[in-house]
Amino acid sequence: MNRREFVGTVVGAAAAVKLGGMGGFYGLAQESAAATRPQGAWIDNGIIDAGGTHEPYSFVVRRGGQSLNARRIYERAQSEEVIRLLDSQGVEVFHTHLYKGEGMAAEMPEMQDTIRTAAIAHRYGMKIDTYIQWNTMMYETFFAEEPRAQHWIQRDVLGKPILLGYGYQQSFRYRPCFSNREYLDYLKKVVRFAVEEVKTDFIHFDNFGLNPEPDSCHCDACKTGFRNHIRKKYSAAKLKERFGFANVDYVNPPLWNRENPPEKLDIIFDPGFQEWIDYRCQMMTDALEQMTTEIRSLNPNVVVEINPGGISGENSSWFNGVDRSRLLRHTEAFWDEARNLPEYFSDNRMVSGIRTYKLARTYKNVIFTYTDTSEAAIGECLAFNQTIGFAGESPLTKEMLKFISFYRKNRDCYVGTQDVASVAVLRSYPSITYHNSAAGLSAILVEQTLIQARIPFHLIFDEHLATLSPSACKVLVLPDSECLSDDQIAAIRRFVEAGGGLVVTEQAGLYDEWRRLRVIPGLHGLVDHQVHAAAYEEEVEKSAVVAGTPLHKEFGRGRVFYIPGLEFDGPLPPNEPYFSISNSFWKRPRNWKQLVDGITWVSQGDRPLIVEGPDYLVVNLVEQPHRNRRFVHLVNFNFKNIPSIENVRISCAGSDAKTVTAVRIYSAESEAPTNLPFQVRNGMALFTIPRLNTYCMVEVS
Repeated sequence: MNRREFVGTVVGAAAAVKLGGMGGFYGLAQESAAATRPQGAWIDNGIIDAGGTHEPYSFVVRRGGQSLNARRIYERAQSEEVIRLLDSQGVEVFHTHLYKGEGMAAEMPEMQDTIRTAAIAHRYGMKIDTYIQWNTMMYETFFAEEPRAQHWIQRDVLGKPILLGYGYQQSFRYRPCFSNREYLDYLKKVVRFAVEEVKTDFIHFDNFGLNPEPDSCHCDACKTGFRNHIRKKYSAAKLKERFGFANVDYVNPPLWNRENPPEKLDIIFDPGFQEWIDYRCQMMTDALEQMTTEIRSLNPNVVVEINPGGISGENSSWFNGVDRSRLLRHTEAFWDEARNLPEYFSDNRMVSGIRTYKLARTYKNVIFTYTDTSEAAIGECLAFNQTIGFAGESPLTKEMLKFISFYRKNRDCYVGTQDVASVAVLRSYPSITYHNSAAGLSAILVEQTLIQARIPFHLIFDEHLATLSPSACKVLVLPDSECLSDDQIAAIRRFVEAGGGLVVTEQAGLYDEWRRLRVIPGLHGLVDHQVHAAAYEEEVEKSAVVAGTPLHKEFGRGRVFYIPGLEFDGPLPPNEPYFSISNSFWKRPRNWKQLVDGITWVSQGDRPLIVEGPDYLVVNLVEQPHRNRRFVHLVNFNFKNIPSIENVRISCAGSDAKTVTAVRIYSAESEAPTNLPFQVRNGMALFTIPRLNTYCMVEVS
């Protein structure tokens, strides 16, 4: 395509762009989260965190396998020498240990070390990040300090202690029960020590999750808590509708046996199972809220971070009691240790952490992940996280030092940004939780299509549907969102009638929020041609669903596009254990172009960004509304094999209909930004990036 053809294509596709409010969804999605957690505002200016170690020496010894100089390694990791070096390299927050789960009495000598380390970091003008183990009770020392703790641990259906899960050589690590008030009160003592004695600025709660079934807690506190949770959630009439009876005094957590192993369970329709999953998620959320309330009462400037992992293809609500849409309302940061480092493969598969970054941005969190050894990973982090996050352990890599310098020099380009996108993808809790092999896979396929088609998008969750409007986000995608409530369906109808674009795949809306089959499909009228769920009464496998012909419809002032099936490219992910969709299956569906065409049609040309480039080029678009400027971030995911990309053509809408006055490119290889020639057509700035190595950003102001 020559320059004239490119301009014509871009202008034609962008003619209907509405310049105002495309970043508005970001603020909308934040409203409930930001209102409930005003603490830790300093992290809004970005964070560069590094350590240190989070392992106390006593734990290293008990774990075994250490070298003879383990004590020297422990002491150096928190020494003034290391802190001074990291400070000189631009690190602003020092990460170190505080509490590992042995009991405060056993760990007190090393907790005192943390007080001294924090004082050194503060003297250098750095903040201190303290590690607290959320999910371990090392019973040998803990029980000696607190004999009552024998009743605080998680126990399986046979009464045996549930282990943390680090292998048989760490069988001394029991999981505490988060339904047990006495354990939570003990954990608050650790929190108070961190805030009052250490004077911490940042609390990291590690191992934030539960074991998968069948290793869930069946202690008396959990049984009582489960029943009380159901009673509080439903009236007597609703209980009878839910269970067929109103007295839940003898409802118990699910039981399993050899013939019915949990790892093979695909569709979860038992109301008791569904409510138990919800209870486990809510129990973890309530426990976290208790800790954040305690922290906030002591020092509202302390940042709270948890380690629940990111979106990596598992059904986390079912698998480990983690519903991030509940948890992240109470945090400012979270960890993802999945190591889905950016990479592009010859079979067009692309691995990235973009889903997790988008999750974090929806809830105004910063994500910490392992990026320090890969320039592409650091670039991806800057593009989608808008800050460095975790820079690694001392000594820092040369790649990280290069990007820390770049970030600090250009920090004002990252602070206060909001994601800009005209597309929102729903991650429906009941749909993904109650059907292991379907909705989660469809979400992966839709997201992968958008990532590789370079179409900016938001991730949204059930709570956001009620307030979604076309002025904030033009297109809503329902990736096999089977389970939608009556209120959600009404909100979707209002969205389309008001001019929104709707993209529906597969069985979306055929069930209610309890996964009860609807007599009339929920999206009837919007999607008249949708195959009724009765055709799936025997729950045929996704591989047996024929994709069919996509259909288009105009409805009110909006448009609807329905695609009967997303055709997985290759063998489907295995059904067990637990139907996890690992990154070896992260690829676009065969009919991804139909999906892109449908999104383009329902958007009625509302595309804030169009980028030409190879499949391994990834982009993100953000804006600073208060400064009337936008930034296009670009990352080369194939940097290892193809170290540079040339002549990348871009069309970017201006912010708030302001006239574009300048286009500048920033990269870690240049001392200063460089002006780029550009044209303006219909509110779109058209320009070409001569050369991109791993990462760059372009300012459109």
